Amino acid sequence: MAIPTTTNIYGSIIPPKALRDATLKDNKLIGFKYPLVANPANGYFSKSSGLDIIRSSIRSLVRTERGERFMLPDYGCNLRKFLMEPMDETTFTLIKDEIQTSFRKYLKEIKIGKIQVFETDQNNIDVKLFCSLRDAKGVNFGVGVRI
Repeated sequence: MAIPTTTNIYGSIIPPKALRDATLKDNKLIGFKYPLVANPANGYFSKSSGLDIIRSSIRSLVRTERGERFMLPDYGCNLRKFLMEPMDETTFTLIKDEIQTSFRKYLKEIKIGKIQVFETDQNNIDVKLFCSLRDAKGVNFGVGVRI
């Protein structure tokens, strides 16, 4: 099987001005940083705040399969089933619907502006989400997730 040498990008290109590194002025959001990794200074439970916790919540939601979380059987996006599918308009639409459905239920405060889906050489899927917070004006940020 030959590896494709072209890249299809579904969705529109985000202007560089919108991709600037956003900072959240109100750092009242505090929680655990995911994934849980050993940190010599803080142990396994490192704290995170502001946009860092929002980004880690997005990564956690997108990487989780439904039925994987205890007491939350609908939590997750079920994107692993698309790993061996051809990356075409139909697959992209199904991925987009999975992500938007999960965001509507579990991350209501985040608005998805754009979704880009890439197929890698290692048969992975890279999902890039360009989001904003519904309550904060001018806070745009991007999150990349590899499935």
